[in-house]
Amino acid sequence: MKGVTFRDAAKEAGLKSHAGKKAIKPEYGKRLPDEKGIRFKGSVDLDEQFKEFEPNSNRWDYGVGLNDGKEFAVWIEMHPASSLEDVKLVLKKLKWLQSKLNSPGFERLLELTDAAEKKGVRAYHWIYKGRAKFRVGGQEEVLLAKVGMNLPGRGLRVRR
Repeated sequence: MKGVTFRDAAKEAGLKSHAGKKAIKPEYGKRLPDEKGIRFKGSVDLDEQFKEFEPNSNRWDYGVGLNDGKEFAVWIEMHPASSLEDVKLVLKKLKWLQSKLNSPGFERLLELTDAAEKKGVRAYHWIYKGRAKFRVGGQEEVLLAKVGMNLPGRGLRVRR
């Protein structure tokens, strides 16, 4: 996978990518702060790109390519976090995303996603606006942990 970039992998998958965080809606961009030693290399708006062809699907929002010396991908869902129904919907969106990543043409994006996990970085992130009503150790956390996700946060933190 040496030399594979997020933007090249996105192009291979037929996705329109943007430099840095430019695919992220401005209202959400501030929720993706720069972290020391990590650079945003590219981004895709999955929801926008697939809404015409899959209008009734539960589509994931964004993918971003990050680089800390080696490129990797993480996936970000911007969604309210006020009920168990929100958790169930985000899990449906995750299933949709994982199905895409396992589709022909998406192999490089899957490799970059796996590269995140190998670094100990969660590949899937849920960011919420407003107020979250979940408690640590609650049913919501258990459901999310089963698929490798944390409870939703107010912004992206790659390193914990």
